[in-house]
Amino acid sequence: MTPRLLAELLEPILTAADDDEEALSEAVNLTAEAMAALGATVLDPDGQPARGVSDERAVVAALNTHAHNLMRDGRLDDVVEALQVAERIGRLAHLPHHPRTV
Repeated sequence: MTPRLLAELLEPILTAADDDEEALSEAVNLTAEAMAALGATVLDPDGQPARGVSDERAVVAALNTHAHNLMRDGRLDDVVEALQVAERIGRLAHLPHHPRTV
């Protein structure tokens, strides 16, 4: 998946209101569905498709990859924003905080 396509997929999440957790949750579900339709998968450490990945975990992994792409482009303010949204999603889903995993 190209960085541009990934950014477009994540647009609804990145534009969800800061204080509207319901809107963020809906954006996560829509984004996860779009990722699945495109065949995007989360890989395990061996490079194989991970099993049993929740929508939230898949979207957080995509946000981490997006943040990495932004960092390579020198867009540090956007990196911070993407990682903050990933943390919000993690809190919603009660996911443990992990450093970049993708």
